[in-house]
Amino acid sequence: MIDGWDGDDETATGGFLPLYILVNGRTTPRNSSLDLATQVIAIAADVRRLEPEYLQILDRCKDWISIAEIGAYLHTPLTIVKVMVDVLLEQGYLDSGSPAQQKVIDPGLLGAVLAGLERL
Repeated sequence: MIDGWDGDDETATGGFLPLYILVNGRTTPRNSSLDLATQVIAIAADVRRLEPEYLQILDRCKDWISIAEIGAYLHTPLTIVKVMVDVLLEQGYLDSGSPAQQKVIDPGLLGAVLAGLERL
């Protein structure tokens, strides 16, 4: 779980790091197409330089997952999750899209289904 600030000073939390520091004070993602339903997946990359909060997100993204689900699993405000996911996308740690885009095995089959539907 990503620890957020609960109003107490940093000595009480032991290693307190405000989440806005992780996103360089950004309040919105640069990628305006990101929404809570956007699906993301981790890409194999060297993650040694990432903060633990980003590593927790990547750990959840081993399979396709929505931004909303990441926030729910990590108990983190969705605004922060969207910005953090945007940072990971920009830095090449995540890819976005749809699981269906990655699982289409036979485009010919899809064409046949479409042709059948058009005949109806």
